[in-house]
Amino acid sequence: MPPGRRTAPGPDGEIMGDGGSALRTARTRARRVLPLLVGALVLALVLLVNLIPGPEEDDRPLSPGNPGPAGAMAVTEVLSAEGIDVVRATSSEDALDALSAGPATLFLNDPRQYLSADQVAELASASDRAVLAAPGDRQLSELADGFAVVGPAPVGLAGDAPTVAAQCADPDATAAGRITVAGTAYAGSTECFAVELPAAADGPAGGDTDQDTDQDDARTGGLYVTGSSGRVSVLGAPELLSNASITEEGHAALALRALGSSPTLVWYEPTGADIVSVGEGIDPLTLLPPWVNPLLLWLLACAVLAMLWRGRRLGPLAAEPLPVVVRAAETAEGRARLYQDARSVDHAARNLRAATLARMARRLRVDRSASPLEVVDAAARHTGRPRVELEQRLLHHTPTSHRDLVHWAQEILDLEKEITSS
Repeated sequence: MPPGRRTAPGPDGEIMGDGGSALRTARTRARRVLPLLVGALVLALVLLVNLIPGPEEDDRPLSPGNPGPAGAMAVTEVLSAEGIDVVRATSSEDALDALSAGPATLFLNDPRQYLSADQVAELASASDRAVLAAPGDRQLSELADGFAVVGPAPVGLAGDAPTVAAQCADPDATAAGRITVAGTAYAGSTECFAVELPAAADGPAGGDTDQDTDQDDARTGGLYVTGSSGRVSVLGAPELLSNASITEEGHAALALRALGSSPTLVWYEPTGADIVSVGEGIDPLTLLPPWVNPLLLWLLACAVLAMLWRGRRLGPLAAEPLPVVVRAAETAEGRARLYQDARSVDHAARNLRAATLARMARRLRVDRSASPLEVVDAAARHTGRPRVELEQRLLHHTPTSHRDLVHWAQEILDLEKEITSS
């Protein structure tokens, strides 16, 4: 249809020119945009919920304010009931200020190893007694007590930790008697709750090794180790302080004696804000949660599979002179495939109906501004068919599936051929 030429809409709102109306086009576009609007609304609600401050719940492991199984509220409540002032430090400066105020015991729980070796040594020297919860080998390097990490304590086949006796001269460990908890074994002046670790496999795999040699190479370490000065202790099994295991074996006795030797207990849990900007470097991997590495490997595998799936070889580019003349049949077929991929049966039916009525109007010599009903009247007079049948077939029938669309298109094509041939 030439530009600027308009046709009058019929009773059902159809237009001869493009098979649709402005209202129907707006509705179609609104339906397409609706999923994006819903997704944006859901994302906005999620962000709003995350931005709204809610009640702060302490769920960190071994935190004195965590009442859950992994928290340590039970032991701090008992120490407070015994008259010990439990001070929860939020930074290295707060911990040093609390330790310098009077006789105090330091409990340092730094599982991410935020603090440097110099910071740990400074805190230990400022306290009357320091209990370090599973520190790293790097953090122990500046201490004068000769601590060293031996390795993780072995567990049973079912993942259960064995019961270990004190077997040392330390009075706190002797009072506890036995503990049942996994952890990390350390070497030091006084090793309590000693565990035996398998020797490192230095020889070739599959080689014969003498049994006595294996026993000599086996390493031992303690889950509770005290330095030569007696002022610094390393607790390789800090889980015994948790609410879930504090009542087992001699855990409560060891916790209360180790942490309750001074009138003040400074409970310090470092954060990322305590990392020093100069001096000893910090391994950035220690700042990440433990599930980051498996997640990165999984994302890498998914990316490789996606590249193999979508990276199909399309061959070299073919140079073609311009302008390119595309046959009308190819454009019609391409448009039909777009409708098929989009499953737009209704839109395709409207286009077929509008094109058929336009061609029938030209063949029947009906005015171009005639409505679809006028074209149907002319077709009924020309073919002798009932007007109701033609109106139902051309105007009111709406296909609902691809099969129905093909069948209906063949019927109106036959009708158009009948008009053309007569």
